[in-house]
Amino acid sequence: MKGLAFDVLGTVGHFRRPDTTATQMTYPFITPTAAKGLVGAILGIEDFVTDDRIGIGLLRPVRTVAQQMSMLGKDSGSTFNRPTTIELLVNPGYRIYYTGEEYTEQLFEFLTRERAIYTTYLGVAYALTKPMLYRVYPEVSYMVPEGKEIEPKTVVPTALIREIVLKADRYYCRAGGFMYKYKGRRTFEKSIDFLYEKDGKSIAFIPKKCEDDSPLDLSLAHFGEDLICLI
Repeated sequence: MKGLAFDVLGTVGHFRRPDTTATQMTYPFITPTAAKGLVGAILGIEDFVTDDRIGIGLLRPVRTVAQQMSMLGKDSGSTFNRPTTIELLVNPGYRIYYTGEEYTEQLFEFLTRERAIYTTYLGVAYALTKPMLYRVYPEVSYMVPEGKEIEPKTVVPTALIREIVLKADRYYCRAGGFMYKYKGRRTFEKSIDFLYEKDGKSIAFIPKKCEDDSPLDLSLAHFGEDLICLI
């Protein structure tokens, strides 16, 4: 099975947590559903639903800042002005690993020509980004966990972890409540939590074995020499 990786960089980003209302908080990195939505924008497919798999790597440290924003025109009048606090990601950068039988070839063609049908952005329309093809992997192979220490290049779903192998130069963070799968028509199912390192360094851990029960369809795969957590 073929795979590829592309990079998205920006000066700001915002992936809003749906459980915040008055203050608009962001997830600390691009969500799996937003990453797939980005692929749909590149391909020009509205309401993009796919069983293809992705992995998310952090290219830059996770930094946020709180900013005041005026929201205009949210009521029937034209003068409504409501100050709102919004949390923004500063200089976000991600490497999206992509594989599957449905859209990998089509995505490769678009990225090779640096073409996208719809505008691509990092969560909000004012956070524009241009996806850039990083590398093509002719063969992606899945890995069967053997209870040994591994160190993938991506953020790690907590459901994959049996035991963390702590290292002194890592700053471990947990991010929870991400939507797991987009079902179409603005509906989602299940949620997923992640462990990540705030500077984008890899995390070593001992994975759970396949027979361990999990409601999520998660896997580990080799993209060339890199090990990737696929969602």
